[in-house]
Amino acid sequence: MPVPPEGAVLEAATGLRRELGLWDLVLLNVVAIVGLRWWLTSAGGYGYAALPLWVLAFLCFFVPSGLAVIDLTTRYPEEGGIYAWTKHAFGDDHGFISGWCLWTNNLIYFPHLLIFTVGNLVFMLGDRHKGLAASPPFMAAVSLVIFWVVVWMNVRGLKNARWLNNLGAYGTWLPATLLILLGVFAWVRYGAATPLRAGGLVPVLKFETLSFFSAICFGFSGLDLGALMGEEIVEPRKNVPRAILISGVIITLIYILGTAALLVALPQENIGLLDGVAAAIAAVQDKMGFGFLAGLMALLIALGGVGGCSAWLAGCSRIPFVAGIDRYLPPAFGRLHPRYASPHVALLTTGAISSLLILVGFVGVDVEEAYLFLADFTIVVYFIPYLYLFAALLKLGVPGTAPEGTITIPGGRAGTIVMGAVGFTTTAVSIAFALVPPGTSSFWVFEAKILGGCALLLGFGWLLYRRGQRT
Repeated sequence: MPVPPEGAVLEAATGLRRELGLWDLVLLNVVAIVGLRWWLTSAGGYGYAALPLWVLAFLCFFVPSGLAVIDLTTRYPEEGGIYAWTKHAFGDDHGFISGWCLWTNNLIYFPHLLIFTVGNLVFMLGDRHKGLAASPPFMAAVSLVIFWVVVWMNVRGLKNARWLNNLGAYGTWLPATLLILLGVFAWVRYGAATPLRAGGLVPVLKFETLSFFSAICFGFSGLDLGALMGEEIVEPRKNVPRAILISGVIITLIYILGTAALLVALPQENIGLLDGVAAAIAAVQDKMGFGFLAGLMALLIALGGVGGCSAWLAGCSRIPFVAGIDRYLPPAFGRLHPRYASPHVALLTTGAISSLLILVGFVGVDVEEAYLFLADFTIVVYFIPYLYLFAALLKLGVPGTAPEGTITIPGGRAGTIVMGAVGFTTTAVSIAFALVPPGTSSFWVFEAKILGGCALLLGFGWLLYRRGQRT
């Protein structure tokens, strides 16, 4: 009897279609991981000292997570990513909790990403409409419109949604490349707007800026996204590792060179959280005599945000889809659209809950405060599955147990232990730093909101698992 091709059994069982090729995966990684907003967080928080912190996060988080995803994806090339790997390593209960955190984190991440996206659209409108970025009703309404366009595209299947992802990747690359080139021009012609002083490259970790290092590590997260759609990737054992290597080089260069260019173009104290990239481009273009680049780049940055929203919606919706197949969530979550073969119930449910959180997120706070809180809460919840990722690598990455085609971590068992331990420790430190309130926020109110929210999230997830187990 002939052996079925890789993933054919689960693909036949779920009805999913393999739509993502190598370049789709590269663009998916870029649009999902590269957040130009992390330039603003790192440059505004640390100045030039952010550059060695990007290198540190690359070595201690990005490299270990990339190697872990390559090992585990080629070891278990199936739908669900971290959810599936944690199940293999620690059982169904831990698998469900890791998947639950990954899914619910994205419910919170969408409002955070959409605030940044709409902020750039407002910048494109010019100074007369600048006040709209501080209006919670306006920001919430536009965020909802954009979000449901993204949901609709994904319900129509990856064959359609991947073009939104790819367009978002180009919307990230072009402004990043332009700002880097303008930064070089500004440095040669005018000097740096933020001067590099002696010792300026040495990070000074102040209590109120500790959470910024967590944001830098978070800026490198997301290589697990493609693995969530393992049964929708063409030749995953071959294309996932290649995509991680190619996109890894691109992502690292964008972050390091872009942060430096931002500081060259703008004084550190003038770097805004929502429109700093477009503002930096505007500052340099004014010196050069151009008057059209900043608005165009703000539009492209907004498209990058839309593409990132689409990529994460596509990935995170596969968690409740697989959990529905496993019957830990109602079986309806495991259904596919009869025409588009997309997990439409999981997508629509994700859209409905995220829409509610978008509205709630603006109640009683200003826009920037909501943005900072959502950023830290997202980091804490999202990094819980990363603790599982590195723990699963340590348990499963044993020589002699890997199936044929697995790309194991260099150095054998010793290399696996080093990468797993470094990645786990960096993730744990990032979670701890994210619990430090930024700026002038009340310490106890901030901790109550973060820790209380996490406790409710995990508790509700556990109750759902127990219900599904009884059913």
